[in-house]
Amino acid sequence: MVEGWVVGFDVTAVEVDRDLVGALTETLRECAEVAPSITARTVSADFVEWACQRLDGGIFAPTDGGFDLAILNPPYQKLATSSAVRQMLSRVGIEVTNLYAAFVALALRLLNPGGQLVAITPRSFCNGPYFRAFRRELLENSALRRIHLFEARNEAFRDTGVLQENVVVHLVKGAPQAAVTISTSLGSGEEGVHEERVPFTHVVRPNDLDAFIRIVSGEPAVAAATRMAGLECALSGTGASVSTGRVVDFRVREHLRESVDDGTVPLLYPHNLRAGRVRLEEPHRKKPAAIAVNSTTQKMLLPAGNYVLVKRFSSKEERRRIVAAVLEIDDLGSAEVAVENHVNVFHRDGTGLPLDLAWGIAAYLNTTAVDVFFRQFNGHTQVNATDLRSLNYPTMRQLETLGAAARETVHTQAAVDALFDRYVPASAEDQ
Repeated sequence: MVEGWVVGFDVTAVEVDRDLVGALTETLRECAEVAPSITARTVSADFVEWACQRLDGGIFAPTDGGFDLAILNPPYQKLATSSAVRQMLSRVGIEVTNLYAAFVALALRLLNPGGQLVAITPRSFCNGPYFRAFRRELLENSALRRIHLFEARNEAFRDTGVLQENVVVHLVKGAPQAAVTISTSLGSGEEGVHEERVPFTHVVRPNDLDAFIRIVSGEPAVAAATRMAGLECALSGTGASVSTGRVVDFRVREHLRESVDDGTVPLLYPHNLRAGRVRLEEPHRKKPAAIAVNSTTQKMLLPAGNYVLVKRFSSKEERRRIVAAVLEIDDLGSAEVAVENHVNVFHRDGTGLPLDLAWGIAAYLNTTAVDVFFRQFNGHTQVNATDLRSLNYPTMRQLETLGAAARETVHTQAAVDALFDRYVPASAEDQ
């Protein structure tokens, strides 16, 4: 026997690709020859169907208990609500929006108490409303022991076109939750690995109903998490709210115009956000500048006012994940304005914000502390309204004071960070 092999390994390998089943079976046979204590079987089946039938008492229902270890590199594919896979999963009480989440949830349920699961997946399940039920299933039924983050969005899954960071997670079913080991690397396999242990409360904040999973690694990340935890105001407490822009341009092509003219209002896209301000004069050779006002588009418009706009998508090369800018009412020159769907809008009950509050929210969102903290739970290209609502904010008074100062300041990163430190103290002793 080869030194280091575990006695009594019983392997079940499930493979849907019939072209690979033969090679997989041969590989497992060779493993058994090297270590006779290993027994193995290959199942030629779709894993989701196979697992659901085991859980639901179908023809694949187990007669010998569950499993002690699951190792997965699941496929990445969105699942439509009406799809057969979604309906099959619903019958066993699993509600997920992506195939990789289905694989992980099913594998976890098939484990015995104390069983371990290791999976490499995109990081997208760590935040957002679509994966809320999935996160709760993981955290309620297992202990999160370790997360390894591949920080480069285009390395681990570069052959599949998945443009987001990827993680390896280690879960133990039914175990008590303790500290979590966080490790990071770029993802190419040629770089070193940074590793540390952090309290679970740094990873999932107590009383977080969304159960966002935050990957806190390194002193800057810990400092940002601590700084943000000291802000106890929800967005609703600031007198503001945030929504996604109402105009989906490809659905209203016949109402779009190349320039602002009579009967139209400005239509704002991400390219209009520049250096902390919204620039209506920013041209774009492929995008319209206005939308016609009529019975179809009226419900998509906002009244003239002061708003904060945030890009919903960032490129992998972009320095900041959150890019916020202020639209001032005096810059509009029209009674209404339209915002395209690739932009989030901070407003007050569908109308504009007080000017100082608008500048304060934008300055806060553009700080290094927010950027570092946001990256702890968001590893893809999107900045959704739900993510922005999940942040802690300074009080409305602090934001207004910050905003009054930010209006008079050139918006370099150093200047914004200095204003934040000055007008939003890090602790009660500083106030």
